[in-house]
Amino acid sequence: MVEAPLAPAPTAQSGCVLDRSELSHSQDTQPQAVWMQCWLAAYAPEGGVCIENVRLVRRRHGPAVISQSVLHSATNLQTPRHSAHLPPLVSSADMRLALKRHRAAGIIFEYLPQSNLEALRDTRQITDLRHLAMPHAAIPVTDCSIAFDQFVEQRSKRERQRTRRLLRLADEADGPLRFSLVSGGDQVKTLVEQCLALEQASWKGREGTAILDRSDDARFYRQLAQDLAAAGLLRLALLHDRQGQLVAFEFCMLWDSRLIALKTSCSEQHLDLSPGHVLALLHIRHCCADDTVSLYDVTGNGLSPAPHLLRYADRQELLWRVILFAPGWRGRLLQLMWQARLRLRSVKRFVARQCA
Repeated sequence: MVEAPLAPAPTAQSGCVLDRSELSHSQDTQPQAVWMQCWLAAYAPEGGVCIENVRLVRRRHGPAVISQSVLHSATNLQTPRHSAHLPPLVSSADMRLALKRHRAAGIIFEYLPQSNLEALRDTRQITDLRHLAMPHAAIPVTDCSIAFDQFVEQRSKRERQRTRRLLRLADEADGPLRFSLVSGGDQVKTLVEQCLALEQASWKGREGTAILDRSDDARFYRQLAQDLAAAGLLRLALLHDRQGQLVAFEFCMLWDSRLIALKTSCSEQHLDLSPGHVLALLHIRHCCADDTVSLYDVTGNGLSPAPHLLRYADRQELLWRVILFAPGWRGRLLQLMWQARLRLRSVKRFVARQCA
């Protein structure tokens, strides 16, 4: 955690309301606009706030009784890896003006890559806003610039044996599974609906965390699939059984030589075949043979990725959350809420360690 006063900036420029037409126009020269346009249409249909090309949305933050209005980065877990996040950070005066105009208690940037965190630290001499910075998520990443055989040899002996056994389920002529990869075409819409239905039928649907459980999530991913396909950036990896039933999928996008797995799921009726693991291995093999892909990026929110995600990873990339607090009582209240939250989290971790 970082908490420090930052020094004042010499210049000031006003914030602005995001011009959606300008964003659409930029799509021709900036592929990340595909993502941002879908994101804003789904989660901020009234339009976002723009501070020197840093796009933000208005949200409420904190317990209902004392919740505060904040300006929040237009991001989710996958956003920073395709360079649609923060340009060089704007001056303190710009941010202070936006905070005052929108009566916001702070600005919350989520899922910052390390480069953006370093950029923020470099602005301490020209900024006077208090802030907190904390690790937010660890992302497992697989190197696909090598041959797949080399990838397999880098695993443990047990994993090598399991990998070869699982690949035979799809490679052998009479195997029970069939792999395919779709990047565009008229079938995208239908296939995406099948993927959403498969996820809904899994534990995510039972817990209410599937895409179809939230209308804005469903709108975002449906539109994103169509727009990515039109831009040649969609990669829909599919696994079917011999009867043609979908048993696993990876909804991915290709961006800057990085294949980002946005959503994945598998059929619980086929768990004896380990369909999620089989599909990941087949997709990694395909990426290793594809000169346009150098990294396979598996999403997984939190600082402790699930073991099945780490099975393929060569390293982890850390993403950060940074909160800039407004001057005055609103910013101070938001800061106190976050400090209390972090202390409570530390207590819970201590108790968990003691009980382990």
